[in-house]
Amino acid sequence: MKNNKKIALAFAAAFTLSLAGTALATPNPFSDIPAKHWAYDSINKLAKAGVVSGYGDNTFKGDKTLTRYEVAVIVAKAMSNTDKIDAETKSVLDRLQMEFSSELNNLGVRVDEIEKKTDNLKFSGNIRARYDNNERNDGSKETLEKLRTRLMLTGKINDSWSYNGRLQNIQDIKTGGSEGETVLNIANVSGKIGGATLTLGRYSILPVYGMVIDDQVDGAMVSFGNKMKVDLAGYKFDSKVTNNETILMASLAYAANNKLDLAGAYYHYDDSDKNIYEAGFAYKLNKDFTVTASYTKEDVDKNDSYYTKLAYKGANKSREGSYGVYATYRDVKKGTYIAPTYDQDFISLTKDTSTGDGKGYEVAFTYTPVKNLLLTTSYTDLEGATDKTKDSQYYRAQLEFFF
Repeated sequence: MKNNKKIALAFAAAFTLSLAGTALATPNPFSDIPAKHWAYDSINKLAKAGVVSGYGDNTFKGDKTLTRYEVAVIVAKAMSNTDKIDAETKSVLDRLQMEFSSELNNLGVRVDEIEKKTDNLKFSGNIRARYDNNERNDGSKETLEKLRTRLMLTGKINDSWSYNGRLQNIQDIKTGGSEGETVLNIANVSGKIGGATLTLGRYSILPVYGMVIDDQVDGAMVSFGNKMKVDLAGYKFDSKVTNNETILMASLAYAANNKLDLAGAYYHYDDSDKNIYEAGFAYKLNKDFTVTASYTKEDVDKNDSYYTKLAYKGANKSREGSYGVYATYRDVKKGTYIAPTYDQDFISLTKDTSTGDGKGYEVAFTYTPVKNLLLTTSYTDLEGATDKTKDSQYYRAQLEFFF
């Protein structure tokens, strides 16, 4: 075709005459087409039918020579309106479709690839605003006001494997500064191998009920089972507690029935030959009350720790108006944990989780005022096991937004 513009206009005119049920009197969609122009009504019909859309500056540019790709776009849009055209116009459309088959194929490939990549990627996020107020018996006080932002990405590699990533940034609301740089604290690939799931990279773990560790680690983990789930892992966790030792872990979770769940874990420090053993259970007393308990013991200093929790209902971020309350008691000795769920309390209590020990209780209330907004308030009263000056009263309030 020597003149793409003439062919496109001839097709547009033929297609316009056959559009069914389109009113002549429509607002002018393009600023450069006067109402008295000979093609005014036809172009309005094409615009209303979605066949032409003009340019980003609200112009039609009727004197501009069309590229083959632009004509292919018009043909592709017209093909979606074949139920509105007569036999003669359909013949014109068929010839144009043959002429621009290469461009149409390319256009189709681009659309398919974009849709496929969009479906393969899933984004989510969480923003948490937290206020902490800690008062110690030695007279010292500490308040923390922090904003934590997390952005999660899951990318589908194929039907069996996926990539998981999470960016995290923590800002000090009081000073306006950031607590370190934005970090990629989850970055792993996960997929099926036989009947098991293999995870490689930086991932989150929370065996049993978080008494020993609830954090991100670097390594590998194999998971399998359903009613009884087993995790076998080898990882490093860089802290004062582990000194970046390699830790080998085996954990299991067993759903005994619809009321009782059992869990246990074994941790071996590969360099120092230290071992930690952990066991726990969760039991539903009725539809509203659940009791949870956990016990840990290490074999170097022969220390042991335990905690118990009684929970009533519970807030669900997806269910507006849901709420819950719980109370816990724990007695924790040094050496029996790595990075537990409650480690912030012990950092505030002793300022050093490698030697921290203490006991005390915590009460908390959780509430979902609107969907994807979770409110939590808690009060913790702890006392140092050996140093009473480290007794601490700890109040926390936080809001979490999910998207």
